[in-house]
This record gives sequence, structure tokens and C-alpha cells, in this order.
Amino acid sequence: MSDLVLGLDIGIGSVGVGILNKVTGEIIHKNSRIFPAAQAENNVERRTNRQGRRLTRRKKHRRVRLNHLFEESGLITDFTKVSINLNPYQLRVKGLIDELSNEELFIALKNMVKHRGISYLDDASDDGNSSVGDYAQIVKENSKQLETKTPGQIQLERYQKYGQLRGDFTVEEDGKKHRLINVFPTSAYRSEALRILQTQKEFNPQITDEFINRYLEILTGKRKYYHGPGNEKSRTDYGRYTTKKDSENEYITLDNIFGILIGKCTFYPEEYRAAKASYTAQEFNLLNDLNNLTVPTETKKLSEEQKNQIINYVKNEKAMGPAKLFKYIAKLLSCDVADIKGYRIDKSDKAEIHTFEAYRKMKTLETIDFEKMSRDQLDKLAYVLTLNTEREGIQEALEHEFADGNFIQEQIDELVQFRKANSSIFGKGWHNFSVKLMMELIPELYATSEEQMTILTRLGKQKTTSSSNKTKYIDEKLLTEEIYNPVVAKSVRQAIKIVNAAIKEYGDFDNIVIEMARETNEDDEKKAIQKIQKANKDEKDAAMLKAANQYNGRAELPHSVFHGHKQLATKIRLWHQQGERCLYTGKTISIHDLINNPNQFEIDHILPLSITFDDSLANKVLVYATANQEKGQRTPYQALDSMDDAWSFRELKAFVRESKSLSNKKKEYLLTEEDISRFDVRKKFIERNLVDTRYASRVVLNALQEHFRAHKTDTKVSVVRGQFTSQLRRHWGIEKTRDTYHHHAVDALIIAASSQLNLWKKQKNTLVNYSENQLLDIETGELISDDEYKESVFKAPYQHFVDTLKSKEFEDSILFSYQMDSKFNRKISDATIYATRQAKVGKDKKDETYVLGKIKDIYSQTGYDAFIKIYQKDKSKFLMYRHDPQTFEKVIEPILENYPNKEMNEKGKEVPCNPFLKYKEEHGDYIRKYSKKGNGPEIKSLKYYDSKLGNHIDITPKDSNNKVVLQSVSPWRADVYFNKTTGKYEILGLKYADLQFEKGTGTYKISQEKYNVIKKKEGVDSDSEFKFTLYKNDLLLIKDTETKEQQLFRFLSRTKPNVKHYVELKPYDKQKFEGNESLINVLGAVAKGGQCQKGINKPNISIYKVRTDVLGNQHIIKNEGDKPKLDF
Repeated sequence: MSDLVLGLDIGIGSVGVGILNKVTGEIIHKNSRIFPAAQAENNVERRTNRQGRRLTRRKKHRRVRLNHLFEESGLITDFTKVSINLNPYQLRVKGLIDELSNEELFIALKNMVKHRGISYLDDASDDGNSSVGDYAQIVKENSKQLETKTPGQIQLERYQKYGQLRGDFTVEEDGKKHRLINVFPTSAYRSEALRILQTQKEFNPQITDEFINRYLEILTGKRKYYHGPGNEKSRTDYGRYTTKKDSENEYITLDNIFGILIGKCTFYPEEYRAAKASYTAQEFNLLNDLNNLTVPTETKKLSEEQKNQIINYVKNEKAMGPAKLFKYIAKLLSCDVADIKGYRIDKSDKAEIHTFEAYRKMKTLETIDFEKMSRDQLDKLAYVLTLNTEREGIQEALEHEFADGNFIQEQIDELVQFRKANSSIFGKGWHNFSVKLMMELIPELYATSEEQMTILTRLGKQKTTSSSNKTKYIDEKLLTEEIYNPVVAKSVRQAIKIVNAAIKEYGDFDNIVIEMARETNEDDEKKAIQKIQKANKDEKDAAMLKAANQYNGRAELPHSVFHGHKQLATKIRLWHQQGERCLYTGKTISIHDLINNPNQFEIDHILPLSITFDDSLANKVLVYATANQEKGQRTPYQALDSMDDAWSFRELKAFVRESKSLSNKKKEYLLTEEDISRFDVRKKFIERNLVDTRYASRVVLNALQEHFRAHKTDTKVSVVRGQFTSQLRRHWGIEKTRDTYHHHAVDALIIAASSQLNLWKKQKNTLVNYSENQLLDIETGELISDDEYKESVFKAPYQHFVDTLKSKEFEDSILFSYQMDSKFNRKISDATIYATRQAKVGKDKKDETYVLGKIKDIYSQTGYDAFIKIYQKDKSKFLMYRHDPQTFEKVIEPILENYPNKEMNEKGKEVPCNPFLKYKEEHGDYIRKYSKKGNGPEIKSLKYYDSKLGNHIDITPKDSNNKVVLQSVSPWRADVYFNKTTGKYEILGLKYADLQFEKGTGTYKISQEKYNVIKKKEGVDSDSEFKFTLYKNDLLLIKDTETKEQQLFRFLSRTKPNVKHYVELKPYDKQKFEGNESLINVLGAVAKGGQCQKGINKPNISIYKVRTDVLGNQHIIKNEGDKPKLDF
């Protein structure tokens, strides 16, 4: 083997890489790989917009089909003559009893086709239990009205009474506010349409049964949910019409998309994954949780009989939660709840355990006797209710899965309502395993105390995601199929690419050591770090304040007390945590004694460092030195009751359980009753504190081990906990700064070096002589102190290793690699549509095009503040000022003069108020436009000339007099040219909007003609030579050819569209520049705000593109072909 160790620090948006020679300690390679985290939130807006486009497209398709129906039936042939001034709601109500003309019928039916209601409301429960809240109550009120009226009748009434019917709005009646929502079920629209058409059939022979049926199909028709999106002409791999081809080069069309919706079992690829709500999955999950528990029995585990009792208890209880379940287990074992350990913890630090929630809920159904249903039937029913959300799908699936007609209509109706009422349960989706696999594992879970991964390994189950034996490299896509969190999956894929690149460059490794991110979300990670830092600071501050108060009655301790007093700050923090007492004797510790008699007190590891390898504050207590010596290398449970001057373990237990300031981990250490002389106990502590056993970590570990085993490569893989590497940083005095990206590579080298620490050798032996409770160095036979042991096991494995990591020379040699973004079909602009007007504003000498802004609510304080800001600066910016001066001068300005903009609050303090609101409150009505009778239209909002129109996409309709645009046009790439005549570089910027999707070919492209137009507009000479293309996060080397100064940057975008050849740059080694940061002389300095926008059309500079691989190795690109790529 190569004697090389690869360390990987896998974060949410980064992977640190460190390679060292484990024999010599030589650092072979170090780099930080940076990429955008796969945030699920990033897709929300895109998904919402896509859904909106899909709804619009389907609505348009229904209208087209309606036109064809009327044409084919001979009712209307020229749609341009159909009036747009008739009220469709009046016609819908009239059509229920009176004759409508063909034109009137078309308008009424078209209105319903455009707004056909919501289908899922047809499945909502009549008893109102299916949902809660204000919205649900209003929908229920709408349903009540539908008992006597059609949607059209209700809508017309609202329009005539309130002047509004669409959307969600609030009206006031009898002094009470009442919320109205225009939401009705599709079935109600169908009933209304049927009544209208049956009435018209009596008057019009062209309205036949066939016509009625075809219209109702247009109105209510939906694609089958299991067909997914797409069709023959528009294929997508998210639907049954895939883009994949068979051996004969024909497109593959699936019968359904269950394989996409559900996924296949990790171990049995021919089997679908089980529903999480299935009986089998619930039993499996609870058994796995129970096997993970540590309980105060002889074996420390639950017996098969106890597990059976617990599961029968859980299944038959109506209400069940972790607290109730643990109370039952404690009663069953005759122990305290606090003695039960090993359960999962959620983000709020609360216990988590599976409780047969779905099964218990299903037992409440009135028409179905679940006691008589077999396991197979229960699993099938959960499958149906997880896969389907609406009546049609549920009914169809039940008929298919239960072909013998198990369910009558009454039962199906109840199941439909039950599915709606419990969407949170069935919405949890699918288990990783199939029912077939779980049925093999469940007997093992009952019979043993092993958890699922251990059993799978013992049974020799092979995952179907193993890499192919044909290549020595790992397939990152296959490996991450089991990781269902997209954030973690992306990080791991990046890490596997790095492993493959490292193996290719350096050969096989002796060891690969990995640390995985603690959080699964970038925001969560930042919040977690901030939360920990704040909690630590708050505790330190509170401890110091209390100590100072008791010591000298002041807010701070004198600096002199810290001189020569090692660890005093930590001792004071522990003193505060422990309620000012020694946790071994129970005696109070005086702050004066702690400061003035330092030798009386020591910091002790609760559980010996030789067992836990945990040197964090969670394993430390402040105690009397004499008590510490007597306790020795035992646990408090083993020591206290035999010590001369100590309180009993029972008293310690009572104190610790009541304490609010001790962490859960510290409480666990203080109260453990396990025998630390046993190998399995020591192994458990090592795994807990050194080895990362989380699900995603185990997936990565197992997949890598399996890959290397299959290729007969003797590479040892381990995944260590982040807390462990943090301890090493602390011991070695390596500061962590997150201002730059260097720390990822430094962490990776610490992770790599951690595999060579003495502790891995020492932990294999028992270093404690339990008869004398002292540490013994096996190699020398000498007694050693806890501190000496700590120094021995945590000592850096190589001379000068720590000094090297701290050096500036080392920092400067770290390489960086960024995932550049060349994707071409991203969001082209901000989705907001803006109106524009031509106007002279301010110092304009001619008409310019301005984007219109709008103050949406002038009666809100925010709205008034926005108004007054514009008014005081330039009131001519308001359109009303120019186009309706009478209203502005005779209505708006008098209100500003006569109504206050400040008032006194209840505390007697002057606060801002809104004159427009004051007017409305006094008059009980909105401000109205000027009219002689005083009954002009209401004024709720005001438009103004905002900013001059800049970079935009023109989406102006044909008949519009003013431009309608999209703004915030997103930049895509920049093409760099060199003008030999001027000796300067020229930049051409392309935006996502410049690309067009070509139907038929399925490609994106920009035509040569369009490209040439942009080229001319951007000031690139037709004879200039193409050099290369830059995408976001590409590296760019700028060199001063006279001074030879050079600097490496990250390219962000072509910027300042109205100024030619400007680009925005980011630093090579960190996220952003400091304000006014100096660059190479030819570029000057960064702007005060940290933005680096520079013109690069300068003489005497050279520009090179720098391509990097995932390991950060750099390759200079001077030329990238003869011409830029224009189709994709």
C-alpha cells in the first residue's frame, strides 16, 4: 500500500481534503472544494412558478377544446364577435331557468371552464373534522350555502352586494368582520353546468346529450395521477412518457409512475419500498428503536418477551407518545424513566420513538374492523392511502388491490375522509426497505438486541447499490441513492468525486477518514453554530458575573485573580453549572476558596479519559482535590458509596436530575451505572464519542467498505465525530476562522492525522489498574496522571505537524476548487411583471422610459412612509399629480395638511401615525377621487415613476401602448475576446433570456445572428479573437504585464450593462472581499461595501482562465477554441 491517509471534512456546501503520509507525517495535498448547498428551499419558487404555468396551460387548453366543441356543434363559428361586456355570473344564474342565446351560453360555460373549482374539496369530510382553522371553517360555510344555491348564484350575490367575488377578502356586516373565500368544489360547478345545459336543451335542439357529456368532460377532466406530467409530444422522465429509449431506439412509455413515486428496495431491487404507514414498517421501526435502548437489566437490553409486551401495549392504546411509552417501559422493568437510554433525539432535544401512530389512528374507523384484517391487508391499505390523495385514485386503487371486493362504498367513503384528515401520517411517504426485507428482519429484531444494520451485515445481505467491478472508481450516484436528504446527498456525491480523483492521482490509500456535517441544512448549520456560541457566551458571562458579585460585590473580577491561576475561568464556569457545589462530596464551594486556594480544587473527568476519550466540558466537573484522588479512575456510581467524605450516589442522582444547568450528556456521564471494566462498555463509549454512527454516515461507510472489499483493496474507512476533531483543534491550539475557506482543508488534515493518534493504539488495552484505581502505562509500567494520559493519547502524531498547520506558508499553499455553474436553463428573470411609462422626471431633458412603482396600501403605516418619502423628494413622481391634479391638490394635499402624522401612545410617547388612515377612521370610508358630488372612485393605492428602465425582457402585448417588462434579468456567462488592434480585452455578456428552447430538437441555443447583435451592442469588435468563456465561479487570473503582479479571482458575472467590459469578481479563497480591500495595482481597491466591479478593457494586462479539478489542481487556459459554443 501507499502509506497515504485521505482525510475528508464533508460539510453542507464544502469538502475539505487532506492527504498525508502516515509514516513520515508529510502533507502531500490539501484543498477546499466549495459548492452551493442543495437547499430544498431553492426549489420552492421554481416549483410554484412551474405549477402556475401548468395551470395556465391547462386552462388555455380547456378553452381551446370548448371553442372546438361550439364550432363542431354549429353553435358559434366566429368567436371574434362574442361580446366581452356581458356579465358571465348573471348569465349562469339566468341559464338555470331561462333561455340563453348561443353567445350567452358560450360566455357562461367558458367562465366555468376557466374557474372550475378544486377537486380535492369533493373528498373533504362532512363532519368538519378533516381540517381545522379559519380557512377550513369558511370552506365549510361555503358548502352549507351550496345546499340551496349554485356557485354562480353565490358569486353573483357577493358581486352585487360587495362589488367583489374573486379571491380571499374581508367584508364588514353589523360591525363584525367576515372573511369570504371564492372556493367551491369542482362537483358543485359540474352540477351547475348540468342544470344549465339540461335547461338549454329544452330550448335548443343543438344541445344534445353528446354535447353535454363532452362539455362535462372538458370541465372536470383530469389526467390520471399515476401517469405523471408530459405526453407523447412532450416527454419527461418525471412521467410515464419517458425520454429513455429501448434497444430498438423507440421511446419507452411506462404503464404508471409507481416506480418513480415509490422507489425500489435497497436490497431487493424488484420490490417496491413499503409505505411508512404500513403495519409491517411500523412494527419494524418500533422494534429497531427498542433494540437501540439501553435499560437497567442484566443484559442492558430488552428481552423478546418484553418487546412483545411493549408492542401489544402500544398498538392497543388510543393515545401514545414517547413520555407515555417510556413510563410504561420503566414500570415494566421496575426502574426510573431516567434509567432508559439510547433513544433518538429530535432537533428540540426531545425524545423520539415510533408509536404505531398510523395503525392506532386507523383503528378509530367506524365501518372497518381492523382486528379482523390480516397483516397483508393492512400493508396494502397503507400502500393505497399513501400513494393516493383523492377519491378517484383511492377508489380505483382499492378496487385493484382488493379485487375480491373487501370494501363496500360506505367503507370507501370513510377511508377517503380518513385520508384527508390524516394527510400528515400518510404524507410521510415510503420506507427505505420493502415489506419482503422487513419480514425477514422482524424475527431477528425480536430474538436479538441487534439493530437493523448489524443484522443485515450478519445475514450477508448485499445492497444493490454496490459499484461495478469493472471499474476501480466509485459510482457516486449509486452510492447516494440511499441518502434521501438532497443536501447530504449532494455533499456526499462531491466527496466521492474527490475520492475517485485522489485514487486516480495518488493510488490506493491505507486509510480514508471522514467527518460528516452535523446539520443537514446550511441555515440550520449557521443557526446551530450561532446557538452554541451564544449559549457558551451566556453561560460564561453569567458565571463570571455571579463569581464577581459574590467575590467583591462588583460586575467584574479583578484581572489579578487570573494571574498564574491555570483554568480559573473554566473552574468558575463549572462552579456555576454545578450550583456552587462539589459533585463528589455534595459540599458547597465558596468563590473565595476557589479563587484564593486553587490547590484545594481540581477539574476531573467524570468518566476516565481512557474510557471515553471525551475531553469536552460535558465530561468535566469541579471537585475537591481530596475527593478526586479518592475517586480515582472510577465512575461516580462505582466510587461515591465507598468514599469517606462524599455524599451517596442516591443523593447525587437526586441533585443531578433536578438540575436545570447541567447538560443531558453530563447528566448521563454522572449517573451511568455501567461497568467500565467491561470491553463492550468501553467499545460503546469509544463509538459514541469518536465514531459517527448516524444513518447517512453509516451508508457512506458501508458503501465505501463494500467497494474496497469488492476490489480486494485493503483501504480502511472510518467516519469520526465532529466533536472529536474539535477537541483535537483545541488541544493543538489551532484557531478556527470561518472568514476564509482555508479551515476546511485544515480540518481535513486534522481528520487524516487523527487516525494515527496514540489513542487508537491505547484504547485496545485496559490502561487502568482497577484494584488501585490508577492509570498505568502498559509500555513503561509507570503510573501516570490523567493529564499525562491526555497528553499521551491526544499528542500530535508527528513532530512540527501542528506548527506547519499554523504557518502562513502552509495557509498560502492551500488550493481551492469551486463548482462552476454552466447550466443554461435557469430562471431568466424576476417573475414580477412591470408596467412602464414615458415621462420627463426630475432633471430629464427628454422623455425616458420609467418602471412604475406602486404603494399598494396607503392606509398602512408602511404605505404612508413610502408615500411621504417620495412626496417630500419630488411629488411630481406620482402619476396622480400629473394626470389627476384636481384630486392631488383638492383631496390628497388637504388631508396631509389637516390630519396629524404623529400622536401620543398609551405610554405618553410620541409615535408616527398615518394621516390617510386618520381620515378613513373619521369618515368611515376610503379617500375618493375628486368629483363635484363627492362620490368618485375609492383610492387605495398610488402609482409613481420609480426608476429608469434598464436591463429587461420586453413582454409587451400587441395592443399595448406602453411597454410591459420583466426586470432583474439573470446573467449567465461572459465570452472574453482580445482585440489585437487595441491590445485590450473585450467582454460579451449573455443572459439566460438570450437562449431559446428549440421545439422538436429539445435543445437550447442562441442563433449566430442574435449573438452578433449582442456582440455589437457589447462593443466587441468583429475582428476580435475569441479567447474563452467564463461561467459563475470559474477562476480568472489577471496579470499586469508591466509590473508582473498577478491575482487569482472567482468570476461572478458580467456587470454594469450600460458600461462596457465590466465584470464582477469574488476572491479566490473566501466568500467575499472586505470593504476597500487592496488588489493588484492595475485594478485598484475593492469598493467600500465589498463589491468588486472592475473594467478589464485596459492596456498592459493579460487575462487567463484557470480550470481546476475537484482537488484544486490548476490548469491555465489561454485559448478555448476558435469560437464560443452557441447550442446545447
